[in-house]
Amino acid sequence: MDNKELKQERLMIQAAKLFYQDGLSMVEASELLGISRQKFSQLVKMAKETGVVQIKILDPEENRILELEEALKNRFALKKVRVVEVFSDQGELVRKSVGEAGFRLLSELVKPGDKIGIAYGRTLYQLVLFARPINCPNLGVVQLMGGLSRISVDVVATEIPRRLANILDAQVYYLMAPAFTKDQATRDAILQDENVQATLREKIDIALVGIGNLSPEATLIRTETITQAEHQELLDKKAVGDVCGIYFDVQGRIIDFPGNQRRIARSLEDLKKIPFVVGIAGGLDKTQAILGALRGGLVNALVVDKITAERLLKLEEEE
Repeated sequence: MDNKELKQERLMIQAAKLFYQDGLSMVEASELLGISRQKFSQLVKMAKETGVVQIKILDPEENRILELEEALKNRFALKKVRVVEVFSDQGELVRKSVGEAGFRLLSELVKPGDKIGIAYGRTLYQLVLFARPINCPNLGVVQLMGGLSRISVDVVATEIPRRLANILDAQVYYLMAPAFTKDQATRDAILQDENVQATLREKIDIALVGIGNLSPEATLIRTETITQAEHQELLDKKAVGDVCGIYFDVQGRIIDFPGNQRRIARSLEDLKKIPFVVGIAGGLDKTQAILGALRGGLVNALVVDKITAERLLKLEEEE
């Protein structure tokens, strides 16, 4: 390092000390160092980016979060668990918090060359909105489940894998078929298509899945992908939730209903072969659905909010 570089480094360190350690304002510190505020701002930013400044936040709740993660991991034999604190039970805020934590877990798990399978739903859409480029080359993003005409007014079904692949600079593999066809004959015909079969055969290393419930607001119910008659039949058979259109009860037992003969998505057997199947869901209205998915082994990793995590463990203990 030459004298110029050494001087620049010392200036950066001094700027960081004045700003973070001594609590001087940007105006005061820049005047003290005899540099412009713009230059001072650049030095402080550089200090954070290079690790000269490392911010540590002391959180008294952190131990409780770690305890919940460990308890869920042990109780349900999970490979990874992330519990995120939320400050409102408002659905959209919970989805945002859980989605952001879901991407952070993905960024920890993913390796160069991995293929990431992704389903869809409002929480996974939030995950994609919080996604950022990561230094991991040769990735692939695979659509796990056939599409819907629309998830909402602004999210077409293929948008989630497309956006994630774009952010990660990855190859995208679409499943160009509906999630549920009008009847079994139509599904069987579509499954003859080689492009559909090729996507369904793609080897996946990490799957990101939502956990739906049976409420009218659930994606498959709200879009009438599951018919009203099927919805009622699922309720009558005590279904509590779904993963990729696979419905189950609170004990994790798969529910037999006509929709199973219309579904185009990864099979349960295929899902269970994937090293990491990360369930990303939150909110007390999802508690029984998440519990059923955990008991049935439909997911082997979980991202969930703290309130729901506590309720899950309480329900499991009571039963």
